[in-house]
Formats: sequence, C-alpha cells, structure tokens
Amino acid sequence: MENKNKYAPNSILDVNQYKFFDLNDEFVLLDPHFEKLFYSCQESLKSFDLSFKKDIPFFKMSLARCPFCNTLHVVKYGFTKRILIFKEIGRTEVRVQRYSCKRCDKTFQTDLSALVDKNSNFTNELKSESEHLISDYLGSLKNVCKSFKKFFGISISHQTIENWLFVDENILEFDLGRCSGYYVFDVEWIKIKGKWKYRHTLLDSVSNCIITDAIYDFEDETTVMKFLKESTANKNKIAITTDLDKRYAPIISKLGFKHQLCIFHTKKSLNKQLKDYSKRFKLSDEEYEVCKNQLEMIKNLFDLDDYDEAKKEFESLIYRKNEFHNVIYEIIRKSIVPRYKSFIYHLKDSKIERTSNKIENAFQKTMPKSRKKTFKTVQGVLKRIYRRDLIWNQNRKEDFENQQSF
Repeated sequence: MENKNKYAPNSILDVNQYKFFDLNDEFVLLDPHFEKLFYSCQESLKSFDLSFKKDIPFFKMSLARCPFCNTLHVVKYGFTKRILIFKEIGRTEVRVQRYSCKRCDKTFQTDLSALVDKNSNFTNELKSESEHLISDYLGSLKNVCKSFKKFFGISISHQTIENWLFVDENILEFDLGRCSGYYVFDVEWIKIKGKWKYRHTLLDSVSNCIITDAIYDFEDETTVMKFLKESTANKNKIAITTDLDKRYAPIISKLGFKHQLCIFHTKKSLNKQLKDYSKRFKLSDEEYEVCKNQLEMIKNLFDLDDYDEAKKEFESLIYRKNEFHNVIYEIIRKSIVPRYKSFIYHLKDSKIERTSNKIENAFQKTMPKSRKKTFKTVQGVLKRIYRRDLIWNQNRKEDFENQQSF
C-alpha cells in the first residue's frame, strides 16, 4: 500500500503540540509564547530551522553542511544550551544542534549569527529596537533602559546599550546623497582621559546636515588637509565657511574652494583686538571711545548686502589712514584688508553661509559642554557623536523637506 502524508484538522490536534502543518501546509503554533518567538526568528529562518521539543525551542541547520570542508557527510552530535533574550518574550532557554563531520572529524553547531551576535544573549531584533528608542528619546540611554523595562519587561543597563552602538572608526561619514557643495567646517576640543583631542566636523550648509565627523590628536595643517580632502572627495566643491584660523585659508584654496570667513567671529575678533591694543598702548578713555566708534563704523561694512559696494568700501580703507586713529588703522592694515575678499563671498552667492553658527549649534546639540570632559576613550566619544549626528541629520532632513514643500 502506498504511504501518503496525512493532515489533521486544527481543531482535533492536541493543545500541547507546538509545531504542525494544517491542511494548507501553513505553519501553526498554538502557544502564544512560542508564536511570538517564531515570528521574532522569522527573518532568520532562511539560515536555520526552528522547532519545539518539550517546550524548549530547538535550532538546527536547514541543510547540515560542514563549514570546514563543505561536505554534507555530517551527523548530529548533541546540542548546546543557550539563554537568548528576545524583544517580545524576554529571557528564553534554547538548544542549538551540534554536528560532527565524518570527513574531517571536526565538530560545529548551527550558525545563529543571523539571529544573535556571537557571545551575546541579546537578539539582533532587540538591539535594532534600541536604535529606534534612542531616536525617539534623542539619545538618552537611561530613558531607553526604562522603555525596555516598561514595554518589554527586560532589564538592560545603559552600558550594555552603549556597547551595542560601538563605533571603532576614527572618522564617521554619513550618506546624505548629493551634497550641495557649500560647507561649514570647524574644530572643537574634547578632553579624553585628561588629554585634549580635536573633533573635526564638516557640515553641508544648505541641508544643515553633518557630512563627516572625526577625532584626531592634532589640529595642524596636515590633519586639516587630510580631513577636508577625504571628506569632500567626489563631492561638489564650491565654498567652505570657517572661523578666522589662518591655517585654513591655504588648505581650502588648494582644495579648490572659495573660503568665506565667519562674520560673527570677525566682529568678535575686532573687538578683542581693540581691547588688546588699548592695554598695550595705554589708551585714554577718550581715545578708546574714539577708536570704538571708528571700529563700529568698520563693522557695519560687514552688514552691507551688495557685493560691489562692499568690495569698494573695503578696498578704500587702506587709503584712508588720516581718517582713523593709529590703532584702528593698524587693525585695518593687518586684519581686514589682506583678507577682505573672504569676508564678502556670501554677497556674491547667497548659498554661501556668512557665519559658522550652524556648526556651532550642531556642536552644542551633539556634544554639550557638560559632556566634553567626561570620556575615557575615543570610541566612547565617537559612539555618542555617531548617535547624536544621526538624530541631528534626521531632524534637519525633515526640516529641509518641510521647507521645500512650501
């Protein structure tokens, strides 16, 4: 008599049976606990099979093949007990099938890397959930821990979650698609284990998104050149706005960018120079007041909105020595005239950012001053920056899209 598979209606199957096929050959689980576990593993079931034996989930290879010699001549060789923590059902004991190869005599077990990382109890699905929660809570790891406890009944330390987000690259790059070619660059200091390091950041000034972030030991010309060259490779190159650091000018020019100097920093620098000169030359109160008024007139030139007019005014300053106090003329000669073109590029192209305020704001949001001295490793800094940068970019993209829709 020919043997045929027989299928039973769902209604007459015993309630303790956890794996079976119905009349349509579809997988059915009667226990809600194991149903959740099955669906948690569903994305990974191409790599292995899942069954249930005596209320215990059992993982085995879909096709038993030796990873060492690639033969199919393998036999079962016991199992390994593991504790896995799933998002929906929490801590669960499972068994992982082991095998022995008849050809090379080596033993191995079912590969669960699609479900859980090596030497980890937390499933990849659970780790992915942490990224969504971090985005919701703007990077607060303590709030993420509370959410895991509240919604899933799982206790996880904030250090464990931070370890999941480990970043070992020295430079972080973000795929923003096509960059505008207009950038803002700046460097901020971060103290790591008692030593100052330098965070180099490049921001697209049109989308206001961070393109690249990196931590270096130095802020010298070689490091800045390396960072900007790598960050802008294969990208549009039009203009970069920076603060007044004189080391940047030859680097940015060599890379083929127009160099716009921050107007905000320029005005602050002029005020500071006046105070320094006042102390050096021991100006009287009357002289200081005259210099202050003359400097204010010069600072107003930075607020002109016509390129040709501004160019004409700045070029004329060097020929008006008799109109200014000696201190003010010295400031004009050393700090304004040699670099005046870099102050007014934004008047010729409105997309060029006139200040570096955008990147200063990004620094405050992604690395507040209260946190700049609390790290022990570069990786610790990069982990925080990476998560904060992702959140910053996502929010800026939404703002940019909303502006485009109006």
